[in-house]
Amino acid sequence: MRATVEQAGLGARSELSLPALASELGRARAYAREATAAFGFDVERCEDVVCAFNEAVTNAIRHGRPDEHGRIRLSVLDDGERLTLAVRDYGTFAVPAEGTAPRSEGGRGFPLMTALMDTVELRVEPAGTTVRLSKARA
Repeated sequence: MRATVEQAGLGARSELSLPALASELGRARAYAREATAAFGFDVERCEDVVCAFNEAVTNAIRHGRPDEHGRIRLSVLDDGERLTLAVRDYGTFAVPAEGTAPRSEGGRGFPLMTALMDTVELRVEPAGTTVRLSKARA
């Protein structure tokens, strides 16, 4: 596990590079759980964030593409008022057609993340896809 932590004027930021393997989901959840606890969320809010983050990481592993080293990037930003977790892979996300119903094998991830978090942002670029999940302190 490669992790870096920086303290900047805008808050604390950490980054983690993980192999894009389902066997790494436990490490991703532990990373999110540590960040939410350090931020001061209660147990229920911590678990909401961890659940949403797990879904984003699962999507990156299943549907995304790793970098040339077989890894995806995770990050946490604590700006004092809001905790933001991000998952980046190097594939291009195909946005489902509006009004498309979830299938039995998938399609529920974004509604789940949206229900658990204050903000869910999806950024699709030619070089990759980033999902940012944010939750305010109060």
